Amino acid sequence: MFLIIFALLTTIIMDNMHHTTPPATLLATLAAILIAGAFIVIMSLVPEPRRQKLNAIIVAGAGSVYWSAGFGIWEFAFGGAMLVVAFNGLKHYYFIGIGWLLHTTWDILHHLYGAPIVYLEPSSSYGCAVCDPILALWFFFKAPSVFHLSKRSKQLA
Repeated sequence: MFLIIFALLTTIIMDNMHHTTPPATLLATLAAILIAGAFIVIMSLVPEPRRQKLNAIIVAGAGSVYWSAGFGIWEFAFGGAMLVVAFNGLKHYYFIGIGWLLHTTWDILHHLYGAPIVYLEPSSSYGCAVCDPILALWFFFKAPSVFHLSKRSKQLA
């Protein structure tokens, strides 16, 4: 994986004359944090074990969102790696978290390359790179429902 990242960074540095890297703004950062929070709240409504299965499918799909975004065959290699991680995520939340961290790396590379995840929003890859680690952290804690957490804190008080 490190060789892939090194090769892509070399490509970015050599080819960055044709692309522009959009600025990372406070508004984009706040929007990404709110999107992560909204995702967690919405997913908290999905009962277990469906929550885990659905998120494994979502992280598999996240591996393919950049397929035509400029890194050629590496886009498909990354999609294949994400598929393996997502398959393991069907059994263990830990792998779903790993998938989001891998996607964060991909977001950063695309942001630097100037090939955003959403064509009409130049800072979308940056926003995704802010959002994804928040999701990964939630999955590393086995994606607890935020509604159950509030009930538990009331019981403790």
